[in-house]
Amino acid sequence: MTTAANHRHFPHHSLTVDTEYVGKPNCEKCGTDEFIYLESFIPPKYRHDGTVRTLGEVAYTCTRCEDFSAHSVPSSWAPPGWYLG
Repeated sequence: MTTAANHRHFPHHSLTVDTEYVGKPNCEKCGTDEFIYLESFIPPKYRHDGTVRTLGEVAYTCTRCEDFSAHSVPSSWAPPGWYLG
């Protein structure tokens, strides 16, 4: 079981960001990412030597079942078409 210190509140929803889970956005109920509506994406932060300081975070809703989720994502993941310039 995770503690409250391992979660960050997401202000637009009554749910929290699961900072222990790291994965690509996917609806657990529907078993797909086909119906994902991306609500927000915070890109990862890097140190000067190029190593990851903090993972990115994503918040999304499944438009099929209306489940909301928010969690960390792998540093290699970004929304389709996302460009850091």
